[in-house]
Amino acid sequence: MARDIVIWPNKVLNSPTKPVTDFGESLTKLLDEMFFAMKEAEGIGIAANQVGVSLRCSWVGREDGSFFEIINPQILEKSGSVTLEEGCLSVPESFEKTPRFHKVKVKYQDRAGEWHELEAEGRLAHVLQHEIDHLDGHVFVDYLSGLKRGLILEKMKKLQKLMKRRKDEKAGAKE
Repeated sequence: MARDIVIWPNKVLNSPTKPVTDFGESLTKLLDEMFFAMKEAEGIGIAANQVGVSLRCSWVGREDGSFFEIINPQILEKSGSVTLEEGCLSVPESFEKTPRFHKVKVKYQDRAGEWHELEAEGRLAHVLQHEIDHLDGHVFVDYLSGLKRGLILEKMKKLQKLMKRRKDEKAGAKE
């Protein structure tokens, strides 16, 4: 079952996540729920805090359409600069050019707790940085001008109100 995706500016998105220390059944369940939420929303990555869980784990999409999880990731190296259009499942229907590094080297664990290192460039490097930013408590709108961020903020507040109203109506219909 998919979890609901949290909409920015929810506080959980702006708080650094806690390291994963339990690599058991609860982590597997969380990763599965995150994956379903990401696929349902047609995303190319998702971080645990985007489903309201403050743990340092995320899914990352490769260019070939496959996905892998990163747990307790750290960026070891970064080089080159690139500005690409970026969006976010927690900031739906908002896309803006965002500065990132062209190439990164990342160290992370898998769901079994095994450590891996990965060098990535281009789109994969972009997605890795986006998801690790989430885990560090940053959303791509943090890189935008105050004006652009303000316009997106108003749009997201309206969306949050609409979603709450729909949820309340659905709850009322069940009574």
